[in-house]
Amino acid sequence: MKEEKVYVGVDVAKATLEVAWAHGRWPGANSVAGRKALGKRLAQIPGSVQVICEASGGYERALIQALHGAGIKVSLVQASRVRQYARASGVWAKTDSIDAQLLARFGAVIQPEATIPPEPEQDQLRELESQRRHLSRLLVAEQNRSAQLTQSALVRLSKSLRHQIQKQIQQIDRLIEELIAQSPKLSTKAHKLTAVAGVGPRTAALLLAQMPELGELNRREAAALAGLAPFNRDSGLTKGKRAIFGGRRAVRTGLYMAALVASRHNPILAAFYRRLRQAGKPPKLALTATMRKLLIALNASLKPQPICA
Repeated sequence: MKEEKVYVGVDVAKATLEVAWAHGRWPGANSVAGRKALGKRLAQIPGSVQVICEASGGYERALIQALHGAGIKVSLVQASRVRQYARASGVWAKTDSIDAQLLARFGAVIQPEATIPPEPEQDQLRELESQRRHLSRLLVAEQNRSAQLTQSALVRLSKSLRHQIQKQIQQIDRLIEELIAQSPKLSTKAHKLTAVAGVGPRTAALLLAQMPELGELNRREAAALAGLAPFNRDSGLTKGKRAIFGGRRAVRTGLYMAALVASRHNPILAAFYRRLRQAGKPPKLALTATMRKLLIALNASLKPQPICA
């Protein structure tokens, strides 16, 4: 007899966990003790339990690690998908309890794949790379802000702050480099990525951190995951303009700069970009297509090579 699948929704906040499933709901604490208690309680539910939660500014990370450690499947879903499902279901109110129930219903209807637990070094790399991007945004914001300052004291303070941010970015770069060098798996992948003209250590680290699935996807899946797949907009006799949307913004942003370099210095991609421009394609469209072609090439470079007999 097939084991019943039970979907449990968990709404994650900084200090609390709101849990709901078809036969009940209960509140909990987003703490070590609270997560441990949740794991024990979920283990008592008859059937195969799968927890559904959404990204919550990083507050969900400890919960996912704890549930994976307890042998419980977890699906981390996009908040926008859950919100669209709520609107389609006629649910407009929003509270922690309602959101938990909605996540449970979303899981039962959509049945998302379970999220694969990341390896420790992968998790560390993702955190380091995310912090680096955060500091880079702060640096740009402060540079823009400093151009408006007139008081000498504020100019000095701004300069000092920018120096500190730059110093931290350099320290994080060293930590990323050391982490990749110490991991045979990450270092092998990084070497293959940087072998492609236009891809430097920074872009390689970004892809390894934010798109660990690279090398395990087909070309369509890779393009869609990065938000580089053009989607149809047709209805009846109307043929709408194809456009990209969704996907992982951080990956797309990093690939933009890599494709910009590749369109000038990578022989294959430079020729591809020129053909599109000569065919009358706008620069932005041609560069987006180059980004997609670059990503597909990188995905192929990480695929396991067949063993010849």
